[in-house]
Amino acid sequence: MTAHAETLTPQRPERFAADELEAAALWVNARCADASPALLIDTFRALDAILARSRGVVALRHLMPGSGLELLYLPPERDARAELASLPGVIHQAALTAIGRALRAEFIATRRDMAEIEADDGARLIVHAVEVRSLVMAAAKVELIDPDI
Repeated sequence: MTAHAETLTPQRPERFAADELEAAALWVNARCADASPALLIDTFRALDAILARSRGVVALRHLMPGSGLELLYLPPERDARAELASLPGVIHQAALTAIGRALRAEFIATRRDMAEIEADDGARLIVHAVEVRSLVMAAAKVELIDPDI
């Protein structure tokens, strides 16, 4: 199953180099072969483009199905203005599942419950276990308003 991504501008920004995306895809594929490196790269590229155009904090609770992991995106600067446009990228469900499985296995093996990645533009991406959501939100000074909690 694929879904076309939506972003805030028609441009497709790239904050991670092609070799960084390839390295991430190979890392995931070595730990979970449910998605090919090409699908993983497409998905990483589309997600990065979406988040690069986000002007505010983005919390994605069910991005990686079955993993128990969530994602918090903190842009380099926060701005409430946004305009939706179509993004010519594809997010592959199999890739998201594989990413979640590989990350959860790594968290279990290293006894970690979160990982943070910083983009070249200063944006931060925090992948965390659902069990530490409140700690991550407090540390990031973000209040999650969610009627399902």
